[in-house]
Amino acid sequence: MKPKARSIQAFIWILGILFLCGSESYSANPSALSGTVRSTAEGRMEGVLVSAKREGSNMTVAVVSDSQGRYAFPGDRLQPGDYHLKIRAIGYDLDDPGVVKVESNKTAQHDLKLQKTKDLASQLTNAEWFLSNPEIKKRLIDGMRGAYPHNCIGCHAISVITKSQYDAQAWPSIVDRMWDYTEASIYQPGEVRVPDKGPRMLQTKPISAELAEFLSSINLSSRANGKWNFELKTLPRVKGRSTKVLITEYDLPRRECQPHDAVVASDGMVWYTDVGNGYLGRLNPRTGEVKEWPVPNPKPGSTIGTFDIKFDPEGNPWVGIAHQPGVAKFDKRTEKFTTWGGSGGGMLALSPDGTVWGRDSSNATKLDPKTGETVKYPFPKQLPGIPWSLRFYGVEADSQGNLYNASLQSGLIGELNAKTGQWALYPTPTPDSGPRRADMDRHDRFWFAEYYAGKIGMFDPKTKQFKEWDVPPTPWSGPYDVVVDKNGEVWAGGEFTDNVFRLNPANGQVTTYPLPTLEMNVQRIDVDNSTTPVTVWAGENHRAKIVKVEPLD
Repeated sequence: MKPKARSIQAFIWILGILFLCGSESYSANPSALSGTVRSTAEGRMEGVLVSAKREGSNMTVAVVSDSQGRYAFPGDRLQPGDYHLKIRAIGYDLDDPGVVKVESNKTAQHDLKLQKTKDLASQLTNAEWFLSNPEIKKRLIDGMRGAYPHNCIGCHAISVITKSQYDAQAWPSIVDRMWDYTEASIYQPGEVRVPDKGPRMLQTKPISAELAEFLSSINLSSRANGKWNFELKTLPRVKGRSTKVLITEYDLPRRECQPHDAVVASDGMVWYTDVGNGYLGRLNPRTGEVKEWPVPNPKPGSTIGTFDIKFDPEGNPWVGIAHQPGVAKFDKRTEKFTTWGGSGGGMLALSPDGTVWGRDSSNATKLDPKTGETVKYPFPKQLPGIPWSLRFYGVEADSQGNLYNASLQSGLIGELNAKTGQWALYPTPTPDSGPRRADMDRHDRFWFAEYYAGKIGMFDPKTKQFKEWDVPPTPWSGPYDVVVDKNGEVWAGGEFTDNVFRLNPANGQVTTYPLPTLEMNVQRIDVDNSTTPVTVWAGENHRAKIVKVEPLD
């Protein structure tokens, strides 16, 4: 072989080695912090979330260990300082490594040792409680559809019930009291917070004796040994492509903040709504700085929460006002709100002609901001065989200004023709699928999360046809919202799993990215298409955090 040919071959060989060695690395630059994750039970462990938070910072950065048990934080993501580490790996606890010091232009090396946990129940996601005892989801999630304004997950995790010690005699008064809380209440250990006490949420007699017996049967009320009468089951840790991700969490300044919707603007700023307290907030991802503005209440003295965000052509955020209904526009230049009552109902969609779609309890509403006039389109009559009264949840408008709605209770999609005012209803292929929040892609196809079925659905208005995709690894993934990115991939947040899902509709492949914080109640998500790969944002509704997910491929 000629010398030149040998040189070219050697160069190609070196490139190949570099590619293989770098296939699981996070950056070509030196790492700020790296090491291995091991346990006596498994040795080197793949799929362990390792989080690092600098003292005095409101930002936490997380990575996932690869197939060799290695983890590495990119050099540009950890500023010099003292860091505290934590992990998320079901069934394991971290031997505390103490304070880890990160210095400029140096790689701190810390190998992590994990031990089998002695408190597995405190690590279970909602989905794992459902996996352990499927009757929990059947009775406390599915069984509440239509009959109640919300299910247990809206205010607290299932573990609040299963780890309690209330007996069957105590449960009726406890549940009866909870109906007085707004659906935006949250539970914290040792504290129950009620943002605003509005009208009683449910005018019924106390819960049945049968339900009270069931609640006491799944908790610790009659178990002196502190164990449940069913086996605690867990889902496997992620592996492969799911480990190639970088995650950043931003703590918000108010612990009671509930960032229901987190949406990125064209300038990279992330705006969020506070569903329990009626604020609009803005996060600067580069600095972690947060600024908030209280939204005026169209009905002073009544319950207020903010919900949904859409941007108009000038980049001003519009928000839905829950429990009212109402809608508000925020002028970024003057930092002033303009509000309209009688429209919105928490959800909104901006039409190309500048009108604003919303909803109330029995109508779709269309607001003309120039005149203040609101036109109402009564919801159509219910379909035969569906017991619940017809209500819509997610709303989106297509490029022609037509309105598309997802009915969580009834398992159907509603289509309202903007020109004729006529409705058409289309049941999803999976009955009682629970279509929830949605997105309209550039082809005017309506994508939606199937909350109860654990699927992602798509309705094509041109063909009137549906397609559905399962969201593994469990049928109890609880996808709440979906958004389509610039590549045609579809992203969803799992309210039951504390995960973010990435669907490739072309081949049905779903990649699962675990999030560092347990029981965060992820709901609305958004995608920043200006980055490559795209960046995903979500609010941690019960943890007062905003999370950024950066896939590395």
